[in-house]
Amino acid sequence: MASEKRLNSVCHNLAHHATSGLSFIHPHAVNACQQKHAESVTADLLAPEPCPESFRANEPLRMSFRALAEKLRSILAAEGFGESDLSEASATFWPDPAFTDGYGTICRTVIASKSGHRFEHTLDCLGRPRNV
Repeated sequence: MASEKRLNSVCHNLAHHATSGLSFIHPHAVNACQQKHAESVTADLLAPEPCPESFRANEPLRMSFRALAEKLRSILAAEGFGESDLSEASATFWPDPAFTDGYGTICRTVIASKSGHRFEHTLDCLGRPRNV
C-alpha cells in the first residue's frame, strides 16, 4: 500500500473533481436540497448506492453520485490504494450563499483510512478552499 499521506491528495483531488463542471453535481444537489428543505446532501462513496435513500428519487443526483464514487475509485487506484484501504469516503454538498443562480455549491470531501488517518477538504464551486 502507498503512504497514507497520499490519501490527502486523493481527498483534495476528489474535492476538485466534485466541484468542477465535470461532475455535474451542482445543479442537482442545489435542487435536491431545495426540494427536500434540507441544508445539505451527503454521498457515502463506499456504499453500493452512494445517494442517500431520501434523495434517490432524484435520478440525475443519484447518477452523479454514482459517477463520483467511480471517480474516487480511479483516483485511489492512481495513488496505489483501493476502497478496502478506507473506512470512510464521503462528499457533502450544500448551496453556496454567494451564488443565487441555483448552481453554486460548497463541497466537503472526507476520506479516512482503516488505520485512522482522516483527511478533509472543503471547496466552493470555483475550486476555492472554504473554511466552514
